[in-house]
Amino acid sequence: MIFSRAIRKSAFLSLGLLSLAIGFSQNEVKLCGTTEAMSAFYELHPESKKEAENFEEFTSSYKRSRGAADCFVIPVVFHVYGTTQSGFAVNNAVIANALAIVNNDFHASNSDFNTVHNSFSGVKAGMPDITFALAQFDPSGNPCTGIVYYPTKSGYGNNTGYDAQIAADAWDNYKYMNVYIQNDLYNNSVFNNSGIAWYPNTSMSNNKTARVVYNGAYLGYNTSSEFASVLTHEFGHWLNLIHTFDGGCAGSNDNVSDTPPCDYSGASYGCHASPTSTGPVSCGNLVNAENYMDYSGAAGCYKMFTAGQTTRIYAALQHPARQPLWQPANLLAVGLWTLCSPVGMNDQEELQDDVAYMDLHSNQLYIGKRTLGEEHSFQLNDISGKKILEGRYTAPSTQIDLHQIPSGIYLLEFGPEKNKKHLKVVR
Repeated sequence: MIFSRAIRKSAFLSLGLLSLAIGFSQNEVKLCGTTEAMSAFYELHPESKKEAENFEEFTSSYKRSRGAADCFVIPVVFHVYGTTQSGFAVNNAVIANALAIVNNDFHASNSDFNTVHNSFSGVKAGMPDITFALAQFDPSGNPCTGIVYYPTKSGYGNNTGYDAQIAADAWDNYKYMNVYIQNDLYNNSVFNNSGIAWYPNTSMSNNKTARVVYNGAYLGYNTSSEFASVLTHEFGHWLNLIHTFDGGCAGSNDNVSDTPPCDYSGASYGCHASPTSTGPVSCGNLVNAENYMDYSGAAGCYKMFTAGQTTRIYAALQHPARQPLWQPANLLAVGLWTLCSPVGMNDQEELQDDVAYMDLHSNQLYIGKRTLGEEHSFQLNDISGKKILEGRYTAPSTQIDLHQIPSGIYLLEFGPEKNKKHLKVVR
């Protein structure tokens, strides 16, 4: 399993029982502003609202056909503005931990996934074929960590007024998911806003302003393990998930049928007391308080997505502003092609070695290595040992067209002379 190492469950912040209403005081955590941001954005950009309405029609009828080799890798770049935020360090280790938590949540490998309330155990779902990974090559093709550090700056959570700065710092929105880590999201000297994200939108991607903006004080190791999943909440928005409570009791809420209507603005509800608890209740329904797209995570509730939400996410991966990111050609360009294989998702640790990847759709075989400039040989044999192809390649990668090779099973031998690797290739 990707990111299978243990996730540290620190509790550096004593969050206690937080009041999560939108109008709280400076010393209480303020949660996501996505609903308000999208409403304001659509008011300014009616063409984007129309695009969203059209895509909602697509989403409502989307039926996913699962395949054993499904693999959706989203290349991520973190832009960090100040390495200390509210007294907490923001560094590579903190970011790696934060992303590992997000992936565990998406994969349903979080330790409390199997403890959800009995009423929702039948609809809980994971997405093990989706992973978010730090880019290994920058837009110029140079090796990178997927993390860029800048002097302290604020305000990227605002809907207007900062687009030029955001675009200047952004990496191509059709190649990378851009996450901006700032302590003061709105440049108003308030340092306890947790995060904000925008739904898929081609105008934003064209203008290089598609983004998640998140507070480094609530990132990974810097907060409790439960509150760290607020980043999962924001990544859910980036993939078109809506708050479960949007619209209240009378509205359409999140356009997902297996999350019951609720009205967060009507009450500050907390976690279920037990897997058989009869509360909390809202709109006459038991609240899915453990849902990542609710607001109860700060109280320690976050545990699950529903099957309906995962279908909505898979639909979002087909959006023109999201679909290019996980294509094989883009994964090759950003150094993440090793995470997918003919049998699905590979382990990210493979990035450290020579690797090979076959794109089943284009019949292109990719061979590569993270270390630039090293030349190695490859040889493709059939199952009888007969040589079919041979050649040399220079890192980071080479591409071999297999269209002229008959269908069958082959063995690829590649890498440095003293450490050859072998891969079965099915054509």
